[in-house]
Amino acid sequence: MIDSGMVSVIIPVWNVEQFLDACLESVALQTYNNIEVIMVDDGSTDRSTEICRSWEKKDGRFILIRKDNEGPSTARNVGLDNAKGDYIAFVDGDDIIHVEYIETLVGIVKRKKVYSISGVDYIRFGDFDIITTAHKWDMTEFHHYLPEDALRKLLYQNDFICSAPWGKLFSREVIEGIRFKEGIIYEDLEWMVRVLEKMPKYKRIGLCNAPLYYYRKRNGSLMETFSGHRLDVLDITRDIEDKAIASADLRLVKAARDRRLSANFDIYMQLWKYIRQSKAEKDDTDSCGYNNQLVSCWTQIKRLRMGSLINPNVRRKNKLGILLSFWGPTVCGWVGSRIISILKK
Repeated sequence: MIDSGMVSVIIPVWNVEQFLDACLESVALQTYNNIEVIMVDDGSTDRSTEICRSWEKKDGRFILIRKDNEGPSTARNVGLDNAKGDYIAFVDGDDIIHVEYIETLVGIVKRKKVYSISGVDYIRFGDFDIITTAHKWDMTEFHHYLPEDALRKLLYQNDFICSAPWGKLFSREVIEGIRFKEGIIYEDLEWMVRVLEKMPKYKRIGLCNAPLYYYRKRNGSLMETFSGHRLDVLDITRDIEDKAIASADLRLVKAARDRRLSANFDIYMQLWKYIRQSKAEKDDTDSCGYNNQLVSCWTQIKRLRMGSLINPNVRRKNKLGILLSFWGPTVCGWVGSRIISILKK
Protein backbone atom coordinates (compact mmCIF):
# COMPACT_ATOMS: atom_id res chain seq x y z
CA MET A 1 0.00 0.00 0.00
CA ILE A 2 1.29 3.46 -0.93
CA ASP A 3 1.14 6.35 1.53
CA SER A 4 1.89 9.68 -0.06
CA GLY A 5 0.08 12.24 2.05
CA MET A 6 -3.23 12.63 3.83
CA VAL A 7 -6.50 12.58 1.88
CA SER A 8 -9.49 14.57 3.17
CA VAL A 9 -12.70 12.78 2.23
CA ILE A 10 -15.61 15.24 2.30
CA ILE A 11 -19.09 13.73 2.63
CA PRO A 12 -22.15 16.02 2.54
CA VAL A 13 -24.97 14.36 4.48
CA TRP A 14 -28.66 15.15 4.35
CA ASN A 15 -31.43 12.69 5.27
CA VAL A 16 -29.77 9.56 3.87
CA GLU A 17 -30.19 7.30 6.90
CA GLN A 18 -31.12 4.33 4.69
CA PHE A 19 -27.79 4.42 2.85
CA LEU A 20 -25.35 6.33 5.06
CA ASP A 21 -23.93 3.46 7.10
CA ALA A 22 -22.97 1.54 3.96
CA CYS A 23 -21.32 4.68 2.56
CA LEU A 24 -19.26 5.36 5.68
CA GLU A 25 -18.27 1.72 6.06
CA SER A 26 -16.95 1.67 2.49
CA VAL A 27 -14.78 4.70 3.34
CA ALA A 28 -13.57 3.18 6.61
CA LEU A 29 -12.45 -0.01 4.82
CA GLN A 30 -10.14 1.79 2.39
CA THR A 31 -6.75 0.15 1.83
CA TYR A 32 -5.28 3.66 1.96
CA ASN A 33 -5.35 4.48 5.68
CA ASN A 34 -4.03 8.04 5.84
CA ILE A 35 -7.40 9.75 5.55
CA GLU A 36 -9.63 12.11 7.46
CA VAL A 37 -13.34 11.78 6.83
CA ILE A 38 -15.27 15.04 7.17
CA MET A 39 -18.98 14.34 7.48
CA VAL A 40 -20.92 17.59 7.00
CA ASP A 41 -24.44 17.07 8.31
CA ASP A 42 -26.54 19.60 6.40
CA GLY A 43 -29.40 19.84 8.90
CA SER A 44 -30.64 16.25 8.66
CA THR A 45 -33.97 15.48 10.32
CA ASP A 46 -33.70 11.69 10.23
CA ARG A 47 -31.18 9.34 11.88
CA SER A 48 -28.27 10.54 9.71
CA THR A 49 -26.81 12.63 12.55
CA GLU A 50 -26.93 9.68 14.92
CA ILE A 51 -25.18 7.44 12.39
CA CYS A 52 -22.44 10.04 11.85
CA ARG A 53 -21.90 10.37 15.61
CA SER A 54 -21.56 6.61 15.91
CA TRP A 55 -18.78 6.56 13.31
CA GLU A 56 -17.06 9.54 14.91
CA LYS A 57 -16.93 7.64 18.22
CA LYS A 58 -15.60 4.34 16.85
CA ASP A 59 -13.10 5.66 14.27
CA GLY A 60 -10.81 8.58 15.10
CA ARG A 61 -10.45 9.48 11.42
CA PHE A 62 -14.11 10.51 11.23
CA ILE A 63 -15.11 14.10 12.03
CA LEU A 64 -18.71 15.34 12.24
CA ILE A 65 -19.62 18.94 11.47
CA ARG A 66 -23.26 19.95 11.91
CA LYS A 67 -24.89 22.94 10.23
CA ASP A 68 -28.27 24.26 9.14
CA ASN A 69 -29.69 22.98 5.87
CA GLU A 70 -28.32 25.09 3.02
CA GLY A 71 -27.68 22.54 0.28
CA PRO A 72 -24.77 20.40 -0.96
CA SER A 73 -22.69 23.34 -2.24
CA THR A 74 -22.50 24.93 1.20
CA ALA A 75 -21.86 21.54 2.83
CA ARG A 76 -18.94 20.84 0.49
CA ASN A 77 -17.57 24.34 1.08
CA VAL A 78 -17.67 23.79 4.85
CA GLY A 79 -15.78 20.55 4.28
CA LEU A 80 -13.17 22.34 2.18
CA ASP A 81 -12.77 25.05 4.84
CA ASN A 82 -11.99 22.37 7.45
CA ALA A 83 -9.94 19.95 5.33
CA LYS A 84 -6.31 19.43 6.37
CA GLY A 85 -5.28 16.88 3.75
CA ASP A 86 -2.78 17.14 0.93
CA TYR A 87 -5.53 15.84 -1.37
CA ILE A 88 -9.31 16.25 -1.45
CA ALA A 89 -11.91 13.64 -2.40
CA PHE A 90 -15.69 13.97 -2.40
CA VAL A 91 -18.16 11.16 -1.72
CA ASP A 92 -21.94 11.61 -1.62
CA GLY A 93 -23.64 10.24 1.46
CA ASP A 94 -25.80 7.75 -0.44
CA ASP A 95 -22.98 6.36 -2.62
CA ILE A 96 -20.28 3.80 -1.85
CA ILE A 97 -16.68 3.30 -2.97
CA HIS A 98 -14.44 0.34 -3.74
CA VAL A 99 -11.92 -0.61 -1.04
CA GLU A 100 -9.04 0.43 -3.34
CA TYR A 101 -10.69 3.65 -4.51
CA ILE A 102 -8.47 6.16 -2.71
CA GLU A 103 -5.30 4.09 -3.10
CA THR A 104 -5.88 3.97 -6.86
CA LEU A 105 -6.52 7.71 -7.11
CA VAL A 106 -3.42 8.58 -5.08
CA GLY A 107 -1.38 6.10 -7.14
CA ILE A 108 -2.37 7.92 -10.36
CA VAL A 109 -1.48 11.34 -8.96
CA LYS A 110 1.92 10.05 -7.79
CA ARG A 111 2.82 8.58 -11.19
CA LYS A 112 4.22 11.95 -12.23
CA LYS A 113 4.53 15.27 -10.46
CA VAL A 114 2.48 17.00 -13.17
CA TYR A 115 -0.70 15.10 -12.24
CA SER A 116 -2.94 17.28 -10.05
CA ILE A 117 -6.30 15.58 -10.61
CA SER A 118 -6.94 11.85 -10.90
CA GLY A 119 -10.16 10.04 -11.63
CA VAL A 120 -11.74 6.62 -12.06
CA ASP A 121 -14.85 5.36 -13.81
CA TYR A 122 -18.14 4.79 -11.99
CA ILE A 123 -21.12 2.44 -11.96
CA ARG A 124 -24.74 3.52 -11.52
CA PHE A 125 -26.85 1.29 -9.31
CA GLY A 126 -30.36 1.32 -7.91
CA ASP A 127 -31.58 1.26 -4.32
CA PHE A 128 -31.95 -2.50 -4.28
CA ASP A 129 -28.95 -3.55 -6.39
CA ILE A 130 -26.19 -5.52 -4.67
CA ILE A 131 -22.70 -4.03 -5.08
CA THR A 132 -19.45 -5.81 -4.22
CA THR A 133 -16.82 -3.25 -3.21
CA ALA A 134 -13.90 -5.71 -3.02
CA HIS A 135 -14.05 -7.00 -6.61
CA LYS A 136 -10.71 -6.79 -8.42
CA TRP A 137 -10.81 -4.46 -11.41
CA ASP A 138 -8.03 -4.23 -13.98
CA MET A 139 -6.90 -0.82 -15.17
CA THR A 140 -7.06 -1.58 -18.91
CA GLU A 141 -7.19 2.03 -20.10
CA PHE A 142 -5.38 5.13 -18.88
CA HIS A 143 -5.84 8.64 -20.24
CA HIS A 144 -4.12 11.89 -19.41
CA TYR A 145 -5.12 15.37 -20.49
CA LEU A 146 -3.94 18.94 -20.45
CA PRO A 147 -6.41 21.24 -18.65
CA GLU A 148 -7.70 22.83 -21.87
CA ASP A 149 -8.24 19.42 -23.48
CA ALA A 150 -10.02 18.14 -20.37
CA LEU A 151 -12.28 21.20 -20.33
CA ARG A 152 -13.40 20.65 -23.92
CA LYS A 153 -14.05 16.95 -23.32
CA LEU A 154 -16.03 17.80 -20.18
CA LEU A 155 -18.25 20.14 -22.21
CA TYR A 156 -18.73 17.63 -25.03
CA GLN A 157 -19.82 15.01 -22.44
CA ASN A 158 -18.34 12.17 -24.48
CA ASP A 159 -15.32 10.91 -22.55
CA PHE A 160 -14.24 9.74 -19.09
CA ILE A 161 -14.37 13.29 -17.75
CA CYS A 162 -17.67 14.15 -16.06
CA SER A 163 -18.56 17.26 -14.09
CA ALA A 164 -19.24 15.51 -10.77
CA PRO A 165 -16.67 16.22 -8.02
CA TRP A 166 -16.93 12.59 -6.85
CA GLY A 167 -14.93 9.92 -8.64
CA LYS A 168 -11.87 12.17 -8.54
CA LEU A 169 -8.97 13.20 -6.33
CA PHE A 170 -7.76 16.80 -6.30
CA SER A 171 -4.42 18.02 -5.05
CA ARG A 172 -5.02 20.81 -2.56
CA GLU A 173 -3.07 23.36 -4.57
CA VAL A 174 -5.22 23.00 -7.69
CA ILE A 175 -8.52 23.81 -5.94
CA GLU A 176 -7.19 26.20 -3.30
CA GLY A 177 -9.66 29.06 -2.89
CA ILE A 178 -12.16 27.66 -5.41
CA ARG A 179 -15.51 27.12 -3.73
CA PHE A 180 -18.83 25.77 -4.97
CA LYS A 181 -21.41 28.37 -5.97
CA GLU A 182 -24.15 28.23 -3.35
CA GLY A 183 -27.90 28.27 -3.83
CA ILE A 184 -27.97 26.53 -7.22
CA ILE A 185 -28.06 23.02 -8.62
CA TYR A 186 -25.65 21.88 -11.35
CA GLU A 187 -23.09 23.49 -9.04
CA ASP A 188 -20.70 20.67 -9.91
CA LEU A 189 -20.53 21.70 -13.59
CA GLU A 190 -19.96 25.35 -12.71
CA TRP A 191 -17.26 24.43 -10.16
CA MET A 192 -15.45 21.89 -12.32
CA VAL A 193 -15.22 24.32 -15.23
CA ARG A 194 -13.60 26.93 -12.98
CA VAL A 195 -11.15 24.36 -11.61
CA LEU A 196 -9.98 23.41 -15.10
CA GLU A 197 -9.88 27.04 -16.26
CA LYS A 198 -7.60 28.04 -13.38
CA MET A 199 -5.44 24.93 -13.43
CA PRO A 200 -1.80 25.62 -14.48
CA LYS A 201 -1.33 24.70 -18.14
CA TYR A 202 1.60 22.37 -17.43
CA LYS A 203 -0.45 20.24 -15.03
CA ARG A 204 -2.23 17.05 -16.08
CA ILE A 205 -5.41 15.13 -15.33
CA GLY A 206 -4.96 11.35 -15.17
CA LEU A 207 -7.97 9.03 -15.54
CA CYS A 208 -8.35 5.25 -15.56
CA ASN A 209 -11.32 3.13 -16.60
CA ALA A 210 -11.57 1.01 -13.45
CA PRO A 211 -15.15 1.51 -12.07
CA LEU A 212 -14.34 2.12 -8.41
CA TYR A 213 -17.06 4.63 -7.53
CA TYR A 214 -20.64 3.44 -7.14
CA TYR A 215 -23.24 6.12 -7.78
CA ARG A 216 -26.70 5.46 -6.39
CA LYS A 217 -29.50 6.49 -8.75
CA ARG A 218 -32.45 7.21 -6.47
CA ASN A 219 -36.02 7.76 -7.62
CA GLY A 220 -37.32 11.10 -6.41
CA SER A 221 -33.89 12.59 -5.77
CA LEU A 222 -33.23 16.25 -6.52
CA MET A 223 -31.82 15.49 -9.97
CA GLU A 224 -34.61 13.06 -10.84
CA THR A 225 -37.55 15.45 -10.41
CA PHE A 226 -38.45 18.71 -12.15
CA SER A 227 -38.42 22.03 -10.34
CA GLY A 228 -37.60 25.59 -11.24
CA HIS A 229 -34.08 25.07 -9.90
CA ARG A 230 -33.38 22.85 -12.91
CA LEU A 231 -33.26 26.05 -14.98
CA ASP A 232 -29.98 26.95 -13.25
CA VAL A 233 -28.13 24.97 -15.92
CA LEU A 234 -29.27 27.45 -18.57
CA ASP A 235 -27.55 30.33 -16.77
CA ILE A 236 -24.46 28.24 -16.10
CA THR A 237 -24.02 27.14 -19.71
CA ARG A 238 -24.73 30.68 -20.94
CA ASP A 239 -21.91 31.97 -18.75
CA ILE A 240 -19.62 29.17 -19.97
CA GLU A 241 -20.28 30.18 -23.58
CA ASP A 242 -19.74 33.88 -22.80
CA LYS A 243 -16.38 33.15 -21.15
CA ALA A 244 -15.33 30.93 -24.04
CA ILE A 245 -16.13 33.70 -26.53
CA ALA A 246 -14.14 36.17 -24.43
CA SER A 247 -11.16 33.78 -24.49
CA ALA A 248 -11.12 33.83 -28.33
CA ASP A 249 -10.41 30.08 -28.29
CA LEU A 250 -12.51 28.78 -31.21
CA ARG A 251 -12.23 25.13 -30.14
CA LEU A 252 -13.47 26.01 -26.66
CA VAL A 253 -16.31 28.11 -28.10
CA LYS A 254 -17.55 25.14 -30.14
CA ALA A 255 -17.46 22.88 -27.09
CA ALA A 256 -19.21 25.48 -24.90
CA ARG A 257 -21.95 26.00 -27.48
CA ASP A 258 -22.58 22.27 -27.69
CA ARG A 259 -22.90 22.07 -23.90
CA ARG A 260 -25.35 24.98 -23.97
CA LEU A 261 -27.30 23.25 -26.72
CA SER A 262 -27.45 20.06 -24.65
CA ALA A 263 -28.71 21.98 -21.61
CA ASN A 264 -31.43 23.73 -23.61
CA PHE A 265 -32.52 20.44 -25.17
CA ASP A 266 -32.79 18.80 -21.75
CA ILE A 267 -34.76 21.65 -20.18
CA TYR A 268 -36.98 22.03 -23.26
CA MET A 269 -38.04 18.37 -23.03
CA GLN A 270 -38.68 18.62 -19.30
CA LEU A 271 -40.64 21.86 -19.59
CA TRP A 272 -42.71 20.54 -22.49
CA LYS A 273 -43.73 17.49 -20.49
CA TYR A 274 -44.32 19.45 -17.27
CA ILE A 275 -46.51 22.09 -18.96
CA ARG A 276 -48.63 19.44 -20.71
CA GLN A 277 -49.12 17.54 -17.46
CA SER A 278 -50.14 20.72 -15.63
CA LYS A 279 -52.67 21.56 -18.32
CA ALA A 280 -54.05 18.01 -18.25
CA GLU A 281 -54.52 18.37 -14.50
CA LYS A 282 -56.07 21.81 -15.05
CA ASP A 283 -53.38 23.36 -12.89
CA ASP A 284 -51.74 26.21 -14.78
CA THR A 285 -50.47 27.89 -11.59
CA ASP A 286 -46.98 26.49 -11.87
CA SER A 287 -46.70 26.04 -15.63
CA CYS A 288 -47.78 29.53 -16.74
CA GLY A 289 -44.42 31.03 -15.83
CA TYR A 290 -42.53 28.44 -17.85
CA ASN A 291 -44.03 29.10 -21.30
CA ASN A 292 -41.63 31.95 -22.05
CA GLN A 293 -38.73 29.79 -20.90
CA LEU A 294 -39.88 27.04 -23.27
CA VAL A 295 -39.79 29.51 -26.17
CA SER A 296 -36.36 30.74 -25.07
CA CYS A 297 -34.96 27.18 -25.03
CA TRP A 298 -36.30 26.54 -28.52
CA THR A 299 -34.68 29.77 -29.75
CA GLN A 300 -31.32 28.62 -28.42
CA ILE A 301 -31.75 25.16 -29.96
CA LYS A 302 -32.34 26.71 -33.39
CA ARG A 303 -29.36 29.05 -32.96
CA LEU A 304 -26.90 26.37 -31.92
CA ARG A 305 -28.00 23.19 -33.70
CA MET A 306 -26.24 23.58 -37.07
CA GLY A 307 -22.86 24.25 -35.46
CA SER A 308 -23.12 21.05 -33.40
CA LEU A 309 -24.53 19.00 -36.28
CA ILE A 310 -21.42 19.55 -38.40
CA ASN A 311 -19.00 19.32 -35.47
CA PRO A 312 -17.27 15.89 -35.45
CA ASN A 313 -16.62 16.10 -31.69
CA VAL A 314 -20.31 16.22 -30.76
CA ARG A 315 -21.74 13.03 -29.29
CA ARG A 316 -24.30 10.99 -31.21
CA LYS A 317 -27.06 11.66 -28.67
CA ASN A 318 -26.91 15.40 -29.35
CA LYS A 319 -26.91 14.92 -33.11
CA LEU A 320 -29.99 12.69 -32.91
CA GLY A 321 -31.69 15.43 -30.90
CA ILE A 322 -30.73 18.00 -33.53
CA LEU A 323 -32.20 15.88 -36.34
CA LEU A 324 -35.37 15.47 -34.28
CA SER A 325 -35.58 19.25 -33.81
CA PHE A 326 -35.96 19.81 -37.56
CA TRP A 327 -39.43 18.26 -37.28
CA GLY A 328 -40.46 21.28 -35.23
CA PRO A 329 -41.03 22.10 -31.56
CA THR A 330 -44.17 20.00 -31.05
CA VAL A 331 -42.81 16.75 -32.49
CA CYS A 332 -39.47 17.35 -30.76
CA GLY A 333 -41.16 17.89 -27.39
CA TRP A 334 -43.55 14.95 -27.76
CA VAL A 335 -40.95 12.41 -28.87
CA GLY A 336 -38.14 13.73 -26.69
CA SER A 337 -40.18 13.76 -23.47
CA ARG A 338 -41.21 10.16 -24.04
CA ILE A 339 -37.63 9.09 -24.65
CA ILE A 340 -36.62 10.72 -21.35
CA SER A 341 -39.47 8.92 -19.52
CA ILE A 342 -38.34 5.59 -20.95
CA LEU A 343 -34.70 6.17 -20.02
CA LYS A 344 -35.68 6.99 -16.40
CA LYS A 345 -37.49 3.68 -15.92
